[in-house]
Amino acid sequence: MLIWFLIAVSIAAVLGPLLSALPSKQQRAVARFRDRARQSGIQVRMSEPQGVPPRLQRASDRALVAYGRRLPKISMPPAELWVRTRAGWEARSGEPVPGLLGAIQQHIEVVQLDAEYLQVFWDERGGEAVYEQVERLLDPEELATLTGS
Repeated sequence: MLIWFLIAVSIAAVLGPLLSALPSKQQRAVARFRDRARQSGIQVRMSEPQGVPPRLQRASDRALVAYGRRLPKISMPPAELWVRTRAGWEARSGEPVPGLLGAIQQHIEVVQLDAEYLQVFWDERGGEAVYEQVERLLDPEELATLTGS
């Protein structure tokens, strides 16, 4: 009986570190999102949003990841930045926020648009539904909805 106990403890001692090295469910989901994004032409960058004015304080302090898409040269939309604050979505310019952003999940916190690039900053949480919203925001056909043109 003691021998079986020692064998079980030995196996647990070997398997314990191996099991702890396996990716968690969240880590596997993040890898899946990033793979899907790259396959559909979306660039993933480990960066925080730039140019957020102090008056537009984000709703959370979580680290964000940028999913972005280069815009066609013919679109040339006006630059804008939308931030989810504790009060809801607000625009850097003070203009009304596009209705498309009102239905966005809480894990998406910043949408940044300039003449060349559209970026969605999110915390890569919330599952498949949130990822699909990120993809939808980055869809070139949705650009007109964001810019009002």
